[in-house]
Amino acid sequence: MNIQVFKDPRLPFIELRYLKTIPECTKMHLHDEVTITAIEEGKLNIIFSEENYLLPPNEIMIINQNISHCATLSQINSKGCFVLYLDTIYLKHLGLEFKPAFEVQTQNNFIKLCQILLSKQHTLIEKQEETVTFCMQSFTQCNSTNSEENIDKTVLQIKAYLDEHYLEDIDLQTISKHFAITEVHCIRLFKNKFGIPVHSYVLNKRVHHAKALLNKNIPIVEVALQSGFFDQSHLNRSFKRIFQMTPKQFQKNLLS
Repeated sequence: MNIQVFKDPRLPFIELRYLKTIPECTKMHLHDEVTITAIEEGKLNIIFSEENYLLPPNEIMIINQNISHCATLSQINSKGCFVLYLDTIYLKHLGLEFKPAFEVQTQNNFIKLCQILLSKQHTLIEKQEETVTFCMQSFTQCNSTNSEENIDKTVLQIKAYLDEHYLEDIDLQTISKHFAITEVHCIRLFKNKFGIPVHSYVLNKRVHHAKALLNKNIPIVEVALQSGFFDQSHLNRSFKRIFQMTPKQFQKNLLS
């Protein structure tokens, strides 16, 4: 598809555009949000008021809010441009900040994040967690006010919450708000304790729930819907990653 846009009212702080064919943008302009740009092939010439930069595929350009810029193609075969807009208020909410006018960084899984956001096969909580993880890697941490006390208690409470709500369409903001911590803190606590991200834990719980239903000879399509998956193909992929077989293979080979 030549143009794709991700904009979800449940994630109002982020917007993503993907353009396979890149039109030149010669008029200087600015945005209220932090803008992050990457290109798949060729080079993009990003122009600021006093300098310009040739952006290759292995780098991203982060431009702060209200910094005027435009972009032109430096190679005729340049294609595949991702442009992500990130609300600065949300960054502050995460305890993160971006002070430079603009900055070049290594690609740092940015395109992977964009592909996840544009995909219909990833859950809301996975999109949130990938976004926050990218922000943690790319932006500066403000002075943290989080106490190190009761960390173990908090992370066990988070796990208990997930164990109770994993079949629901839960999201990172709701979890973090419930425990009065930031999304960044929630992700770090959980990953440090259990070794996997929050969304992976939820997916793991859903797969095991599906396995229990398969034991009851419930049709696979129904199992997928009852286990929090989008459809049977979503269940198939997730189930195979954990059990190295499809739900159909598992159910077919059950010993009665």
